[in-house]
Amino acid sequence: MTLGKLKALGITATWQLPLLLPKAYLDLREQAIVDSYADWQEGKDCVVRGILSNYTVTYGVVPSRLTLKLVDIADRSIIATFFGNTKCHLSIVAVKINRPIVITGTMGYFSGLPILKNPQWFNEVNVGRIMPIYPGKTSVIKPETVFDQMQELLPEAIPMCAERLIDELNWTLDEESARVGLVLTGKGGAKLSDLLRTIHSPPTAEIGTNAVKLLKLVATWNVLQRAKREAQRPSSSQTALAIESGLPARLLSETSLTPTEEQRMVVEQICQDIRSDIPMNRLLSADVGFGKTYVAAAAAAAVFRSGGTVAWLCPNQPLAVQTRDAISGWWPDLAPSLVIGSQGNSDFEAHFVIGTTALLHRMPKNRLVNLLVCDESQKFGLAQIQALIGDRTHFLNCTATCIPRTAALATFAGMNVSRLTKPHVQKSIKTRLVTRAHRNQLFESLKRTILAGHQALVVYPLAESSDQSIKDRKSAEGAFKLWSTIFPGRVRYIHGKLSDIDKLDAVRAMRDNHADLLISTTAIEVGIDFSRLRHVVVVHPERLGLNTLHQIRGRVSRKGGVGRCDLYLPKDIAPESLKRLEILVRCSDGFELALENMRLQGIGDIGSSGLAQSGQTGSFIPGHKINFKEINWVIRRWL
Repeated sequence: MTLGKLKALGITATWQLPLLLPKAYLDLREQAIVDSYADWQEGKDCVVRGILSNYTVTYGVVPSRLTLKLVDIADRSIIATFFGNTKCHLSIVAVKINRPIVITGTMGYFSGLPILKNPQWFNEVNVGRIMPIYPGKTSVIKPETVFDQMQELLPEAIPMCAERLIDELNWTLDEESARVGLVLTGKGGAKLSDLLRTIHSPPTAEIGTNAVKLLKLVATWNVLQRAKREAQRPSSSQTALAIESGLPARLLSETSLTPTEEQRMVVEQICQDIRSDIPMNRLLSADVGFGKTYVAAAAAAAVFRSGGTVAWLCPNQPLAVQTRDAISGWWPDLAPSLVIGSQGNSDFEAHFVIGTTALLHRMPKNRLVNLLVCDESQKFGLAQIQALIGDRTHFLNCTATCIPRTAALATFAGMNVSRLTKPHVQKSIKTRLVTRAHRNQLFESLKRTILAGHQALVVYPLAESSDQSIKDRKSAEGAFKLWSTIFPGRVRYIHGKLSDIDKLDAVRAMRDNHADLLISTTAIEVGIDFSRLRHVVVVHPERLGLNTLHQIRGRVSRKGGVGRCDLYLPKDIAPESLKRLEILVRCSDGFELALENMRLQGIGDIGSSGLAQSGQTGSFIPGHKINFKEINWVIRRWL
């Protein structure tokens, strides 16, 4: 059995064929066919039967067209026009003249006369049944070809698919009967094989549609079950690390900082997980400036002081250096080893290493890591993180704005979550959308910020197209030159062609108060602290994700006070993009923003390999994007 072009639709094996779901159903039963054109309703989809009284072919226009005249039982007529590929259509109508034909389309009118819009042929052998309409792929395989191949292959594929699904779901006969039978028939007894047959050959279009919905619910249940297994890792007697009960509090008292009660509680939560024989999989969610680095570092220090090994993964070199310096200042005896590319005092015998993705390539494969801290985890792919997690590794996922996949695991799969909700300082960041009409006011606002002794950041995200990217880079260079004339020597510019050392120099100039304005074509949102930064402007914010924008916004007013985040739109953007940016304007909490982003993008690839971070899922149905209505239904009734 060969799949041929069906592979273009996401089918890789014969058993998957029944999972290629119809996108609609065409009712070809006698009672649904329109034989009389008396009640012709504009916009109504229909199946029409009539006598083909004549046809005309029009060449010399683009596209060429074939026009049919159909007559009903009362001698009323309609016109149906096929555009393009007239040879294909002629081969059909040439043998149908003065004979009845059946075609589908949409009722309409032209100059007061009834017409059939978008007419389509189908094999009349299917008259009398509910015909599933399958998806096709342009220039690869037509929907009608998919239908023909599915009719040939499904009898053999359905039993294979049902057997595979039973193995995957691990349902008992009673569970299968209850979840499939009661919904499908209302009285139980039906099996997954019955469900698959109903999808592809239903007695009515409504039953077929409901069967498709039911299979998607089954797939959703499977995804949630797999996600739960991922969020709750299996126990191991060698996982637990004996952290003395009073150690976390002593570690916090050794620093000059005064932790909040919330921070003390979260440190203890993490340490309690590490004492357990179940490997930790905990999300530490906290906005910028709420102390998540301090909390994670205290837990890491407890592991180190208890004889364990810590690896700390950072998304970039500046953050790795900054984190190493902060931890060394709080607890000098930890002396973390730094791993950043070819640089750093890499000592893999050390019990505490901090680094970038260089850790993935330079850490010994057999090195036991008791605690992995992933800082700003939204910057990493799942495979990168999993490369450092062993069976006995406790994992702390730190972020201000988790990706939709992580938000879904926390919301629906029982992943443990610790949140820091109280900042050390009182601060307020005002976020607004600024259009081109208010460009001058934005310029003056930036100028006032700097003249008042504060710092500002302007981000120019480059477009994906090379031509537009060149224009964007010129805009950023122009802004740098302009601001340099206003504040000579106090402006820095970061772009993609700079070396890492030059980028670090620009960041250091801002941090050491040798510069007041930073212009960047890259999003330097993660982990960079500028104590005087009060104003950030993002040009073309629609090019960045919500999480990235929130991270950029979080750089503002780290030491307290009122800050500004302006999202500058040089031109109009799509309504969907505007809706997304409006979420950022009204939502200031990172975790709540992550949930909104999850609802907007989808739940991500939970319960499987994690190759996609949002939208696509681990559903066994090709192209199935799980929605919240399906999730809530499954949680209420099956979980």
